[in-house]
Amino acid sequence: MQKKSIRLPFAEAFLLMLLAAAPASALELVDGNLQLHGFFTQGAVYATHNNFYGNTDDHVGLDFREVGLNVSTQPFSRLRLAAQGVSRWAGQVDQGQPWLDFALADVTFFSDETLRAGMRLGRMKNPYGLYTETRDVAFTRPGAFLPQSIYVDRSRKFALSGDGFHLYGDVQVPGGTLNATFALIDLPINDESSKATLVGLNTQGDFEQDRMTPGFRLLYETANGRWRGGFTYSSLSQRYSAVAGERYPNGHILLEPWIVSLQYTDEDWTLTSEYSQRHNAVQFQGLPDNRSTSENWYVQAEYRVVPRWELLLRYDQSIQDIGDADGRKFAAQFQRPAFTRYTRDLTAGVRYDVNANFMLRAEYHHIAGANWLSPLDNPDPGDLQRNWDMFVLLGSFHF
Repeated sequence: MQKKSIRLPFAEAFLLMLLAAAPASALELVDGNLQLHGFFTQGAVYATHNNFYGNTDDHVGLDFREVGLNVSTQPFSRLRLAAQGVSRWAGQVDQGQPWLDFALADVTFFSDETLRAGMRLGRMKNPYGLYTETRDVAFTRPGAFLPQSIYVDRSRKFALSGDGFHLYGDVQVPGGTLNATFALIDLPINDESSKATLVGLNTQGDFEQDRMTPGFRLLYETANGRWRGGFTYSSLSQRYSAVAGERYPNGHILLEPWIVSLQYTDEDWTLTSEYSQRHNAVQFQGLPDNRSTSENWYVQAEYRVVPRWELLLRYDQSIQDIGDADGRKFAAQFQRPAFTRYTRDLTAGVRYDVNANFMLRAEYHHIAGANWLSPLDNPDPGDLQRNWDMFVLLGSFHF
């Protein structure tokens, strides 16, 4: 029996959005030593074909919702504690289950005018690209959702945060600041959405890590804050233990992505681009080994017309295997649509800040391909369409 999610009626969601238009600010408790922040986001999605964030195929879906609460305190000058809980609805991918997004202790080993070094312990956001640390908060996203080529929502949990430690350092260098983060983490990969993406639907087995996942990110920012660039690398190695009768036997999956990031910001413009390749090595007992390289990239422009209005233009492209960019070899081998191996998404949008705490967005997506759609929302590949359009309305409140 399929578990049903608790859905917030549209009228209640709309009422919450109206209430959100009233100004609010972060709550400070214990004489300002404890800060409490929160956010609520409600979206409406319509697609001419295919399902994204719920039942959106020629239908207005209201399953896109995010609620979060975080708390932070600094009991000592060299120790900061922070935690955030999130509840998210996005079709069958996320159905509102409460999720501990992060809970960490940040210890500073050394700090002066030119150098800061420390360690974070606990559950932390992964150092991955420019946006992973803030992707849950709609106010900090460049769009209703992030570029799906790099920040894939259909398998977001294991890419979002992990349990372990980070070693980090910030050092003043000529012209700016250099930040380096090394992570060694255990990733939560056994949620239904991640397993459906990596193995397939209706899997009963479990993934186990061969080792903790290492990750590294280097970011440079100029002193005036106009330029920001970086490099990210991580290596995920997992063994799959199947149960009797499953379509897939025991196996092993190795994913090794790297990302190059660049961003320019001035008073009116923010221009961003990220390029990534991911080495994929998939081995299942009794089946041919599958090795491929995925290519993902986007270019994006945000233009602040006047203080409260912002325009967005983005081109986002994802190719599952650069050795089979059009998916024809895959289609011939597996009798599935070739366009499920790539996606090209042209996005135009507008943002309006009602006040400092309440924001509205509207977006149009013109899409060819379907490789970032979740099989949970689209269980039959034969029902998918290559060319489709999507419209998104979103309101978000934070304090």
